[in-house]
Amino acid sequence: MDNLTHGLLGLAIGALRRPDVRPSAPERSTPTDRAVLLASVLAAELPDLDTLLARGDAVTVALHAHRGLSHSLLFTPVVALGATLVARAVFRGARWTPVLVTSLVSVVFAHLLPDLWTGWGTRVLLPFSDARLSLDWTVVVDPWVTLPLVVGAVVAWRRRAVWRKAVLVGLACAMAYVGARVVSWGALTGRVDRAYPEAQAVRVFPAPLSFRTWRYVARLPGDVLAAGELSLFGEPREDRRVVAPVEVLPEDLKDIPTVREALAWARFPVVTVVPVEGGREVRIADLRYHLRGEPTLTFVVRVDAGGQVTDARLERGGSASELLRRWRGEAAREARPD
Repeated sequence: MDNLTHGLLGLAIGALRRPDVRPSAPERSTPTDRAVLLASVLAAELPDLDTLLARGDAVTVALHAHRGLSHSLLFTPVVALGATLVARAVFRGARWTPVLVTSLVSVVFAHLLPDLWTGWGTRVLLPFSDARLSLDWTVVVDPWVTLPLVVGAVVAWRRRAVWRKAVLVGLACAMAYVGARVVSWGALTGRVDRAYPEAQAVRVFPAPLSFRTWRYVARLPGDVLAAGELSLFGEPREDRRVVAPVEVLPEDLKDIPTVREALAWARFPVVTVVPVEGGREVRIADLRYHLRGEPTLTFVVRVDAGGQVTDARLERGGSASELLRRWRGEAAREARPD
């Protein structure tokens, strides 16, 4: 998720603890009350500092940033301890236990879990496994998760007497939305399964800025990937089938770290290798990011004759205006009766 959402979720988790001083009371809140809120926000944000440590070409940085060891369950106590130490340094006299416990909860439920429920995924099992896990319930930036939290925070800031209630109502609305996404994901996955009984694997993914529209990919026998979309109340509509053999990539290219990282990210890879001046160009797209069956996210890696990466970049399927035009065309097609 984006950092605004992480921070607001951390604030809401801090508000779950009943404060020592009631929000409507005339006396000032205790150092522990204030430290708990500060630590929970810090704990929700600190894992993303690993983006400062990401090194390498553009592809490696894009895939490593925000998904390093600080995003692992094993490292959670370290992040929580760091947030606790900062909060207690700012608010001297705050009690250790409530601040540390809230920080631990915030790291897990305001950062790791929201990253896990997006389509991009995260590596919560580091260092034991570098597998990128994803639940595919929401996109990375989902305004319907963030907006209730923002409204709750604004009301809390304007009306201090009811700040805790406002923040918790915002949290409840955001979590109700996520819950609805979970139910929708399960129902639509079953619908795609029934439409492709021969499929070896199917996966449903949320479409950006839409609650009603989802996308899917089904892996069929013969290295065939079927990509399409479906709505909450419609049947799967296939857009494209792609023959995507796994063995298209030569072994010497698979051993290049940048290429290997991109392949680990792509769950439904569409790989092409073309000769270019001085070497080869590897294009790795993931069909789960598609618009009308055409990939919208592709990692491009150029390798020289000696196996060294000379260029690596991320292509997003065209300019922002081109993607908008394609999306508008897709939306118009959805609006037309079948």
